[in-house]
Amino acid sequence: MTKDLRKDLLRQMAEIRGRLDPKLVERAKLAAFGKVPYDRDVAKEAVSRFLDARDDGGAFRRKLEDALRREGEALDLTPDAKPEPKETAHLLKPRRIGRIA
Repeated sequence: MTKDLRKDLLRQMAEIRGRLDPKLVERAKLAAFGKVPYDRDVAKEAVSRFLDARDDGGAFRRKLEDALRREGEALDLTPDAKPEPKETAHLLKPRRIGRIA
C-alpha cells in the first residue's frame, strides 16, 4: 500500500515539474544551494541601459569592452544607434490661473 502512495506522489511531482517553466526550476535549484540566481537577460538589459545613459560619447563602454577583452571575456551588448533625446525645459514661465489667497 505504501508503494502505491509513493508512486502516486512521484507521478504527481513529475506532472507538476513538467508544467513548470525550465528557467524557474533552474532558479529554484540554484537558490536551494545558496547561490544567488539572476536572469542573464535582465542583467544585460540593466547594463545596457546604464551604459546608454552615460553622456561620455561611448568612452566608458569602450573602456569596459577593452578591459573585458583583456580578461578574455566579451561584452555582447548591442549599442543603440542613438540614445533617446532628452526633453528640453519649457522656456516660458508657467502662469497661475485664478486667485491666490
